[in-house]
Amino acid sequence: MTDRVIVRAELIELKDDLSDVLPGGKRVPVQFNPETLKLAYANQTKEGNNASSKPAGNQSQGTPARQFVGAGSTKLSVQLTFDVSAATDAAFLVSDGGRNDGAAQSGKASLFQVDDVRRVTAEVLHFMKPKPPGKGAKDASQQVPPGVRFIWGRFLFDGIVESIEETVDFFSADGKALRATVALNLVQQTILVPAFSGDGRVTHDRKNTGSNPLALARGGQSLQQMTDGQPGMAPGGGSGFGAGLSASLSVGASAGLSVGAGASIGASVGAGLAASPGAAFGAGGWQRVAAANGIENPRAIAPGQFIDLSATKPRIVTG
Repeated sequence: MTDRVIVRAELIELKDDLSDVLPGGKRVPVQFNPETLKLAYANQTKEGNNASSKPAGNQSQGTPARQFVGAGSTKLSVQLTFDVSAATDAAFLVSDGGRNDGAAQSGKASLFQVDDVRRVTAEVLHFMKPKPPGKGAKDASQQVPPGVRFIWGRFLFDGIVESIEETVDFFSADGKALRATVALNLVQQTILVPAFSGDGRVTHDRKNTGSNPLALARGGQSLQQMTDGQPGMAPGGGSGFGAGLSASLSVGASAGLSVGAGASIGASVGAGLAASPGAAFGAGGWQRVAAANGIENPRAIAPGQFIDLSATKPRIVTG
């Protein structure tokens, strides 16, 4: 069973005409993926006067005629969180900036290993700062904002930064900024309609997220009992701990009767307690299922709760 991979979102600098990724341009992976993405679509219209014999609009209700005067716009609003106090040295995966459904490459965690979070948010502000126009521009004095691509898996948005609002909400004892949220608003002067390939039909593959069948917990049933006999579990995975304990006690008791040494009983019981749970955990076992489903007490499962017995806890891996 393969582990699921968490792909980080990324900001990538584009050419001025938004046609492609700028060679050698800025690339900023996010530290934490956003909770939501907000898209807003707007058409540019105006009230017009119709000089023809047949008036436009609902004249009886006083509704004036409206005309489209522009191509419209699409805006993306996203809030990003950066926290250098929570930074680790673990590498992660980010999208490669291409249009091939969000392929991934290894990201550098060293970006977040700094003493002040504003060192990181300054990287995002790069996309807000105007720059001189490229070669061949008609007006060399006119500065243009850099194009930017927000990509997260299969979600891709190309545009320019309309506004950035940064909020610093956590400081160290010596006054250094440690955590900040950045409200980022991107815009493109056209109505962007998502384009997909194929019919989008979902195949029921157990490897796909959310397609695994769920098991229904019965009253008084523990997670160990539910996982007993499941593929990939340790033998007796649901009752491995209890079996190991009872076996150790019986062996220890018999050894104690024949030898008469209390140390022998203690050693046998200790070995049984240590070996059985460890073996179950090494082979996956109910511990893996509990972690993946967010179950804190495997012996106190609410009746009627649905549990994915084949789930694995997502982890961030290197590319």
